[in-house]
Amino acid sequence: MASLKFVLNKSQHQKKIKSRKSMLMLRYTHKKKVTYFTTSKNIEDNYWDTKRECVKKSCPGSDRFNIYLKKLRQKVDDIANDMMIDGIDPMTHLVKQQYQKGKEEKLKIMQYTFFQYAEKYLQDSKSNKTKGTVKTYQTTLNKLKQYEKYARVKLDWNSFDMDFYYDFLEFYTGVQGYTNNGFGRCIKILKVILNDAFDKGYNAFTQYKHKNFKTLKEETNNIYLTEAELRQIIGLDLSDDCKLDQVRDLFIVGCYTGLRFSDFSKIRKEHFSGEILKIKTQKTDEWVQIPVLEPVKKIMEKYRGVSVNSLPKSVTNQTMNKYLKKIGALAGFDQEVLKIRNSGKNRIEEVYKKYELISTHTARRSFATNMFKRGIPSRVVMQITGHRTEVAFRSYIKISMEENAELMLKYFNQSNRERISSETE
Repeated sequence: MASLKFVLNKSQHQKKIKSRKSMLMLRYTHKKKVTYFTTSKNIEDNYWDTKRECVKKSCPGSDRFNIYLKKLRQKVDDIANDMMIDGIDPMTHLVKQQYQKGKEEKLKIMQYTFFQYAEKYLQDSKSNKTKGTVKTYQTTLNKLKQYEKYARVKLDWNSFDMDFYYDFLEFYTGVQGYTNNGFGRCIKILKVILNDAFDKGYNAFTQYKHKNFKTLKEETNNIYLTEAELRQIIGLDLSDDCKLDQVRDLFIVGCYTGLRFSDFSKIRKEHFSGEILKIKTQKTDEWVQIPVLEPVKKIMEKYRGVSVNSLPKSVTNQTMNKYLKKIGALAGFDQEVLKIRNSGKNRIEEVYKKYELISTHTARRSFATNMFKRGIPSRVVMQITGHRTEVAFRSYIKISMEENAELMLKYFNQSNRERISSETE
């Protein structure tokens, strides 16, 4: 009669170092013949209940551990029972053979090349990530395929080590001429895919976890529009161009709500509750509550009865960016701005007119910077913008060194006035 029993078994190494841990094995006995099935688990001896053949409750993760053991035991038992049903004597070597065959077949089914898994991950992401994020993932995979062709290599799980990292950096920045920040985005996405595959057991190669296999991110001098410049835009007479007029108004909504284009372009009337705009952001899938400030109120009054949400109709992001540059030119934002970026070890300097750099995302930067300049605490603004960390929020604050000095002087003078006032009372 066949029998199954979990037993502890110390390896030679564990005996040598006098380890408190033992390998946990499933022993199968039939007609005085014995074979063992590994659980691939080590456990401290004092956590094992020999009588009940289970992990004690005092062991962290005992519930999941015991479920795993129960499934393993049931699997071996099923193999033996199926053999008996088919009239086959479940000899130890036959049961072990069938068990190994099942594992190999399952492994074969589960095996993916890197790009097969990456494409699967990309398709799965379409159900829970934005179109923009999925597009960025696809761009990264395209870059990796371009690198394959350039380097004449076949990328797979064991390809992603430090040699690959530096070679891909040289290809991305030196050969293709893109920025370090773009390279950083590729590495970030690559690591997301590799980590997901590692967690699910498809990838066992971990050189990409090396501390120098890191995401590069450099500070960029992106522009923002001051409140005075926003007033210039608001004051433009665009009545002879309906499209420009609507784009200008929708942009101002973004500048005074701090929302991304993906959110301020899809505001519905249901999002308003009195003077509060409550919306679930598309990128982070989190709720934010934003006060409806005066510039937004005036725009809503302008479109009340014209549109369902009392806001101008949106165009595509690409079209809006094109119109915003034209609006900036009409507002006279032609001061020169020096843009500095790094491509590998090369420093690239380019000069633009300010209006050429205006985009939909300028609205979010302008909101964060202008609210900061007003003296509103960072934590309050972060609740509006949905930033989770101070570091991420600070990257949106785009004041110049001169503005920073003036801001400090303003706070200092205000503090002195308050101190003098309290002393005279």
